[in-house]
Amino acid sequence: MRFLHTADWHVGRTIRGRSRREEFEAVLSEVVEIARAEDVECLIVAGDVWDQRTAAPDSDRLVYEMLRRCRDHGIQVVLLAGNHDSPKKLEALGHISELIGVYTQPEVRRPDAGGVITVEGREHTARIAAVPFITEGQYVGAAALMGLQEEWYGSYADGCAHLLRAMCDRLPADTVNVLTAHLFVNGAQYATKDGSEQLLHIGQAYGVHPQGLPATPQYIALGHIHRPQRIAEAAAPTAYAGSLLQLDFGEVNDTKGVYIVDAVPGRPLNDLRFVELTAGRRLRELRGNLDVVLARASEVADAHVRVVLDVDRPEPGLAQRVRDQIPAAVDVRLDYPELVTESEERLAHLDPREQFVRYYRAQHSGADPTTELLALFTELYEDAQTAEPVEA
Repeated sequence: MRFLHTADWHVGRTIRGRSRREEFEAVLSEVVEIARAEDVECLIVAGDVWDQRTAAPDSDRLVYEMLRRCRDHGIQVVLLAGNHDSPKKLEALGHISELIGVYTQPEVRRPDAGGVITVEGREHTARIAAVPFITEGQYVGAAALMGLQEEWYGSYADGCAHLLRAMCDRLPADTVNVLTAHLFVNGAQYATKDGSEQLLHIGQAYGVHPQGLPATPQYIALGHIHRPQRIAEAAAPTAYAGSLLQLDFGEVNDTKGVYIVDAVPGRPLNDLRFVELTAGRRLRELRGNLDVVLARASEVADAHVRVVLDVDRPEPGLAQRVRDQIPAAVDVRLDYPELVTESEERLAHLDPREQFVRYYRAQHSGADPTTELLALFTELYEDAQTAEPVEA
């Protein structure tokens, strides 16, 4: 049976306020075409389908159109709730989507009460143990649901590992068995700077040790980390599919793609292949002085660009000049030596107007306040000096 493993779509995500709708439409179409060309029977989306729990209707249309196209090609779909998704929305969708072969997993369920999804392939049956994202606060309830012992409540990471193994304990030997989950595994590589993952949910307190993952599934399909990668230390073949697009500048060096998984019952995987995605605009960074950056503008015309200008001091209007000449620039930063400010003792002897001017310059990249604003400050200061004191 052949699967396509993808995750972390984040449909609806913008880049510094700019829409990426056309990019999402293109990359979702590319995923469908890969699934069709590879003769995939089931597509697994390991969480974070949307970027916001209250997704805009336009984002919903993109997702639903993609699911419709999968249905047209006879491809069944499993959607898992990630930390960005609304469990209630996925639950409501599942009530009708199962009629067209789209199965949702909005919350942790016992294996015998919906926690394991059955997908009928052309020759084989698949059992997919599906575990959506669990916050540390939700873990106790999920553990109780699974009938786990109280001594496991104290550690989220160890407890989740026990929960994952419990989900897979009774998978039959005569089916293709897959575990899909949305969580962080210790040792996984992710962007530590400018990353788009929510760092609140990524760290040692939330990390499951790879050795704690179950060995019984033939494949473990993970979501939550945006960099595609295999987890070599796990007992079963395990991988993060990563995000569909480069979502933030911590991902500029990441190659995006999906995994194609081939399996038959009772045997190790036949094949696990990474297929690169090409749709969507890449993220690039230009760094240097103004002349250097502008000279390289043509290199990044088809990308979303962050510009870091090396300057001696702040210069009002410089960022706008860059945006005017490099329309692809979504982020412009000035990199300059930290200015040495005068001591508080010296500032205290300045005229209040001069104190205000220096404060304004510090807050507005060296720009001076307008004549009108300075006059208003003077008027307010003089009013404050002559006002009657207020008795307590």
